Amino acid sequence: MKNQIPFSTTKEINKNINHRQIVFFGAGNIAEKTNRIFLNSNKAFIVDNSSNLWGDKQFNLSVKKPNNINNNKKKYFIIICTTSFSEVSEQLIKYGYKQTLDFAVSPILNDLRSIDDLEKLERKLIFTSGSPKKQDSKSGGGIYLMEVEGSSWKYSKKISGNCYGLIKFGNNYISVDSEIGVFEFDKNFKILRSKKLPKYSRGHGIHYNDFRSEFYVVCSYLDAILILDKKFKVKNKIQISKKINYEKAPHHHCNDCVSYKNSCYVSMFSKSGNWKLDSFDGAIMEIDLIQKKTVSTLAENLWMPHNPKIINGAFYVLDSLKGNLKGNNFNTIGSFPAFTRGLAHDGSFFYVGQSRNRNFSKNIGINNNTSIDAGITIFDEEKKISRFLQVSSKISEIHSIEIYE
Repeated sequence: MKNQIPFSTTKEINKNINHRQIVFFGAGNIAEKTNRIFLNSNKAFIVDNSSNLWGDKQFNLSVKKPNNINNNKKKYFIIICTTSFSEVSEQLIKYGYKQTLDFAVSPILNDLRSIDDLEKLERKLIFTSGSPKKQDSKSGGGIYLMEVEGSSWKYSKKISGNCYGLIKFGNNYISVDSEIGVFEFDKNFKILRSKKLPKYSRGHGIHYNDFRSEFYVVCSYLDAILILDKKFKVKNKIQISKKINYEKAPHHHCNDCVSYKNSCYVSMFSKSGNWKLDSFDGAIMEIDLIQKKTVSTLAENLWMPHNPKIINGAFYVLDSLKGNLKGNNFNTIGSFPAFTRGLAHDGSFFYVGQSRNRNFSKNIGINNNTSIDAGITIFDEEKKISRFLQVSSKISEIHSIEIYE
């Protein structure tokens, strides 16, 4: 693994200078701007790897060869003023300097810190796909492992199937498959147990409630959630509405859920039950698990929402057709040019799944550019920057994402 880049604030650099003279590594505009930040500090000179600049003067400082600072950390503190900070950091370490204590990257380049964090990220993810089942390890539906290793990433299918919901459960994982039903698998992707769901239920999202020790499986064909015990046995069913009883067909397209104590929050395409008529009155409805009925609307005016989550004590949801991540009292905190489905958070970044948008014509006039690619976007909510990890077009659907630990 490469050495950690010593990005620092002006305050941190001033603290570490310790009466030494400052040397700027890298001539030019960045060094000049950095000089203005440290206007009252004692500067010695500039060094640069370009021999064409040796002997030049910039803002009254001479440009010298880098060997002038070799093994001289007691006298000089180095501020890197070039976008080649990775290479220069390694060069300074060879000269005997220690990161942060003896050298740092100019605060002018701190925007690159966030880019560097994204580009050097190492993370493993599990994602599900409900695409048609195929034997190929890089196409079709199933459970996939994605390994992000800095600037590169790879992925492979570990379990074949039509998989939708996915949750972490203890040291294992639980998913919902259209054929197998609910199943648990370990870190080696060995299926430990499974139980079929009722016929024609189309199990989708799943969540486990620690407070009540039960699972909730959202079934889009039933307009209902099924309540399962820890052995996956169906204990009860709660209908979203009574419409399905009259017309014998689903109306709400409920798909995912999250629960907290005695409430279960279910995302659906249509609160009124008219999404097949292009009525996009998507919502998150609250189900009272004691009364076993819907009692309130948590969020509405959503377009095909998925993946409601409680992260750090706050609600988040994907407004899928519009490509928005909603949080902070359901305000848009991130926008993506795609059909977003699949959401995870690792404490620093969001991981947002992107599926091929089959309904892009409904978005014309709302989004001016809709991607048809599938993959996972790593999103920094604070800096509002992202990185996209594309997968094969043969994996057109991503449904759920979990951090693989």
